[in-house]
Amino acid sequence: MPSSTSENMLQWLHTMDLDVNIFDTDCFGVMWHGAYTKWMEMGRVQLFESQGIFLSKPGDREGYIYPVVEQNFKYKSAAPYGDKLTMTTRLAIEGYKLLFYQTFRSHNTDKITVEAVTTVVVVDADWKLQRRLPDLLAQTLGI
Repeated sequence: MPSSTSENMLQWLHTMDLDVNIFDTDCFGVMWHGAYTKWMEMGRVQLFESQGIFLSKPGDREGYIYPVVEQNFKYKSAAPYGDKLTMTTRLAIEGYKLLFYQTFRSHNTDKITVEAVTTVVVVDADWKLQRRLPDLLAQTLGI
């Protein structure tokens, strides 16, 4: 899993609380590993939106698309049905890649349940990879 360094980590921070619902659990009554992905996407989108960056809508020829190209998880402890988790999302820049560092922490045990890093790139409406962050995005990111 890539490690973050203070030189590439932005000061942006987004937290959100979520309930471990029955539809997010497996046959053992704990948060199913695949359910984390949905919550992580919500955290990334909400972090962006809190900074004034909005995802393009289908057919938007002027905007950019942010596809996931890599995702790494470290499962540390179980989150049982009925638990409440706090997800923290931070963003780091590595060249033209955006790395989202996300941590889930249980309210019941105060233990980290999952640590994850998601790598996202920027493509234009024609799916052309942007090997340099677009100017408006770079300005918003403060780089």
